This record gives sequence, C-alpha cells and structure tokens, in this order.
Amino acid sequence: MKKLLTIMFVLLLTVSFAWAKGDQEVSDTESTGVVATEWEIPFLNCLTGPIASIGEYLQWGAEYAAEQINAAGGISGVPVKIVRVDTGMSPEKGTVEMSKLVADALVVMGPVPEPVIMAAVPIAVDEGLYSFTATTSFEYAAEYFPWAISWFSPTDEKLPPIVTAWAEKVEAKKVVQFVENYGAWPGMARAHVIGLEKAGVTVLEDVEVPTDAVSLGPLIVKALAQNPDAIVFSCNAEKVAKIIIELKNRGWEDMNKMLVFSSADDAALYTTGGDKINGVMIYNYNDPNLDTDRWNDFRQAFKDDHEGIEPFSLSPNYYDAVYMIKRAIEETGVTGDPKKLAEERILIRDFCNDVKNFEGLQYDWSNKGGYPADKPLFLFEIQGGEKVLIAKIIPE
Repeated sequence: MKKLLTIMFVLLLTVSFAWAKGDQEVSDTESTGVVATEWEIPFLNCLTGPIASIGEYLQWGAEYAAEQINAAGGISGVPVKIVRVDTGMSPEKGTVEMSKLVADALVVMGPVPEPVIMAAVPIAVDEGLYSFTATTSFEYAAEYFPWAISWFSPTDEKLPPIVTAWAEKVEAKKVVQFVENYGAWPGMARAHVIGLEKAGVTVLEDVEVPTDAVSLGPLIVKALAQNPDAIVFSCNAEKVAKIIIELKNRGWEDMNKMLVFSSADDAALYTTGGDKINGVMIYNYNDPNLDTDRWNDFRQAFKDDHEGIEPFSLSPNYYDAVYMIKRAIEETGVTGDPKKLAEERILIRDFCNDVKNFEGLQYDWSNKGGYPADKPLFLFEIQGGEKVLIAKIIPE
C-alpha cells in the first residue's frame, strides 16, 4: 500500500510539474503582451539600378541578422522577417513605397541612398514612422530628427582626425582631391579639408568628377598640373580604381600618399584595381581583422556568399540596425498590437535615439539625441585585396 501511495505521489508531482511548465510556456509571450505573430521590418533599399551592389550587401547584413535572431528564438519569442522594398534609387518610387508603409509599419529601415531619403523620409516623419537611415551621413539624417537615426556623428567632427593621421604619417605637403558631387560625398570632402589643414597641408583646388564621366584622362591631367604630392579620393569606387591605375601609368609611385574615402570601400575598387592599388590607404568604420566569435562568424558567412570577398565598410550597418530594433522591442515591451501602433512607434524611437551600451557587431556604442559620438574610425593600407590596420582613431 505504501509503495502504491509513493508511486501515485510521484506521478502527481510529475503531472503538476508538466502542467506548471506548460503554463510557463504559454505565459512567456503572454506575459509580454505580444500579439504579433511575426515582426515585419520593411527595408527600403536599392536592389536594382546603379548602386545595386551596395544594396545587396546591406540587405545581406539585415537578413543575416534576422536569420541569427530567429535561430535563437526570435524577438520576444516571435520570428522576424526583413521585407525587401526595392526603390531602384528612384525618389519617386521611394515616396510611393513609403506612402504604403506609413499605414501599419512599426518601424522602417532605410531608405538608401540620399535622394530617396530626402523624398521619402518626410512622409514617414509626417505620419510618425521612425526611419533607420543607417548608411547616410549625420547631416542628412539630422534634418529628420527625432524620427530618423544616424549611424554617424557630425561629418566635420568625425572625419578630420583620421585624415590628419594619414597626412602626418605620409608627410603630405600639397594635396588635391577628386570629388564627385553625389549624396554625402562633397560634405565628406569638405571634412577632409579640415583634417588636412590641421596637419599643415596645402589644399589644392578640387578636381570635380562628373557622375557620368567616361574619359578620366583630362581630370587626371588637371590634378597633376597642380603638382600635388598626395591625393584624396571622394568619388565612385570604380572611378577611384581607374584613376589610380592611370596615375600609376603616368609615373605615380608613392601609393600610400593616396587616400580613399570610406564610401569607395566597395567591390568595384578591388575588382577593378587588383594589385594596382596595393599600398593605397583607405579609411572606414570597421576593422575586418577584429578577432571575436561574432565578427568571425559574420565575416566568414559574408565571404562564403560573396566569392571570398571581405565585408565592406557599411556591411554591418543594417545587421546592427536589426539587433537594435530587437533590443528596443524587448526592453520597452512593444507588443505589435495595431491599436497601439502610434505609441509603440514612439517607444522604439525614444529607445534607439538614446540607446546605451549597444552591442554592435564590431564595437559597443551609445547614442545621444539620435546619433553616436564614440565610434572609432580605422586607417588601413590595401595589400593583396586585404586591409592592413595602420591607425585607429576615436573622435573626441
């Protein structure tokens, strides 16, 4: 009899534990009040058109983040999906697509690039929809604060120190810039001048690079006529590579006295330039040789999907954006309830604009008023298609 009672007691405990566990499994999402069955995050991106190669790896980063998050249980227990919205770099298409999203999107990533930002983000601002403008300069995003976020601090604070470091290292005396009038690039070129002047460099007249330029020879002649001893590039990646090759053909030997800006850290620079760009300096926002498990996984996955090519400077931006959205949803108690759409948009906006100690793919940072002030920049020398770290600068 005693044995029978003992068995019955154990069975009762087992059933009670299973019931309690079942209650816990149900309540994990119920306790958060989550009603969403899938978190849809639209990404207005350029997947066709002139900069589709950039759009591809930005998209890749976002979708890789979603893949990792879903494998780990999703956001508040619910899977996330990155919705592809191709603008083709068309402001008109961007406005049409954004007009559709303002009705029920919780948050939006993009748009990419600047012409689409200027056309489409005002629509989002008017409707109280927060935009992750994570690849443009501070100046473009700041116009739409607090309904947009910048991944970068003000350009004239961020870029000058890294340019000063380069100019001093190579002992540049007279510098000419090739500048293409596209998006944020002229502003970046002006910031370069601040850094050059701080290093005591004589800044020569810019050489304007037309977006539709086919023959680059006359531009190179104009630059060399000013007798520079160093050159800075603020133009399209393929044009940068072609200009460097032509400069070498014309006898230029001091390769490290050429500095390439971060936006040209794109596949075309390396595929077009090949070993002809060995020794050239380039700056950007990530160190590809960082040795952490998280970065190594990302880096290897990117190389596996891109024929062995290293991740580009902007590759992690929308990967990090997805993770920031995840943290905002989970830490503010966002539910995905359509009836709470307006207030939950504000919860995400306010959290991200002043996020503290965000664990980015490459480094941690904090925001204040919609942008970070503590992100580093890196100076590299290109060798064999890879980047060798020369200096790391954290703007004050």
